[in-house]
Amino acid sequence: MIDIEKLVKQITEQVLKEIVESKLKVGESISSKLEKPSYTPPAVGKKILITKDEVLKAYKSQTNIEVPAGSIITPLAYDLAKEKNVKIIIKNEIILGEYKSKIPQKIEKIGIASDHGGFKLKEKLKDYLHTLGYVYEDFGTHSTESVDYPDFAKAVAKAVANGECDKGIVIDGAGIGSAITANKIKGILAAVCHDRFTARIAREHDNANILALGANVVNEFQAKEIVRIFLTTPFAGGRHARRIEKIFKIENEN
Repeated sequence: MIDIEKLVKQITEQVLKEIVESKLKVGESISSKLEKPSYTPPAVGKKILITKDEVLKAYKSQTNIEVPAGSIITPLAYDLAKEKNVKIIIKNEIILGEYKSKIPQKIEKIGIASDHGGFKLKEKLKDYLHTLGYVYEDFGTHSTESVDYPDFAKAVAKAVANGECDKGIVIDGAGIGSAITANKIKGILAAVCHDRFTARIAREHDNANILALGANVVNEFQAKEIVRIFLTTPFAGGRHARRIEKIFKIENEN
């Protein structure tokens, strides 16, 4: 005689076991999608180059791309990464895809200003500064109405020189006029940067404390990359410190 109660209990236990195992497998599948592994693309020369092909490889293999600071990301790679939601991670900072910025231990205050030609780029960079974890003070201008760039570059330079701001960003059509203006203020080392390399060297070798950008020279993506590198690259010191001391000595002679 079959024990119906016992049979029902066994069937129930088996069904529950299968349900639990199924949920565990689903959970593992979801977890693996949320936490994609990362890989580092091969170096080209002394730098790691991220092209659209590298992004496609990451997309097909469902992995993220992890590279050291100073790596080169081509515009096509950037656009494709955005489209495919591939994360490009630089020193634990996700700069594409789902962005999670690593906020500095000391939140630096950035002074930013532009003339009418740099106004639109300035507004975009203000939001980006917040994304990177910085606070900022906007010294103008506040519209596209024609103004004189020296007035605004001077305001940022003075704020950096007196310690009100840690670093500064000044923007006009080419960046040159604003840099010249800022460098008239004692204690300021302003550098015009137009790519990732000049942004890194401006900080690493020259200890620049103000970044000058040309709104007619760089696009929004280039400007953001330049800003990120400029603000996060430390001064190398050493022989470079000796050279910076000589610059300030010249400044003090006049």
